[in-house]
Amino acid sequence: MNYTTKQLIDRIEHFATNDWDISNKVLYNMCQQYPSNTDSQAILAKALIIGRTCAASIERRKVKNSIDDAQRVAEIINDDFYVNHVVPIFQKLDLDRYINEIKSWGDVPLLSLSDEQIIKILALHKILSGAFEKATGLQKRTFASKYLHFHLPNIYFIYDSRAYAALNLVLKEVKPRGKTIVNTEQADQEYASFFIKCLRVLDYYKTMDENLCITPRQIDNLLIEIANQSLRHAE
Repeated sequence: MNYTTKQLIDRIEHFATNDWDISNKVLYNMCQQYPSNTDSQAILAKALIIGRTCAASIERRKVKNSIDDAQRVAEIINDDFYVNHVVPIFQKLDLDRYINEIKSWGDVPLLSLSDEQIIKILALHKILSGAFEKATGLQKRTFASKYLHFHLPNIYFIYDSRAYAALNLVLKEVKPRGKTIVNTEQADQEYASFFIKCLRVLDYYKTMDENLCITPRQIDNLLIEIANQSLRHAE
């Protein structure tokens, strides 16, 4: 059944579950069972499986000019890109320290986060995405948001271009108020804009029903359904 964007927004509780829940649970469990971001085997498994499962493969690299360039990139990917490039990058970032600090805040509601906490959340995303942007020549904000989401599912919203476009449709429909965009060099500004807009959507639901508990995963499910429905209507 097709719904208008507003009808989908109003049915947010319907998106508490979807057909991909078991697949997502496998990824959540993997990050819970293997939380280390310094152990090489844990890094390899998580970076590869999350990236490829969530269509945010980290090994995509910018190819400059020729077929020879493309062949060299392919050889790196096939032979040792993850072992010799991905693992050392992760090990230098000290992600566990940042993740553990965020975990130490406890079950603080997203709408209760201080500006300082939000900046720390956004800074960690930029640290991860920036490290791999330097390594691949391509922006990796999507991979970073998904990798961090599965480690901190109640903190990070999942970013991709489809979700961002759908989010703007949501904002157009409900016109929520809330926090303004964080403007700081510590944050990737596109992800910061996306994150703050998601908070504004959460604030909208709170004004509608203060007892309604909406998770980042439900927001993601809603945005993807809006994006998919837009594609169906375009066919």
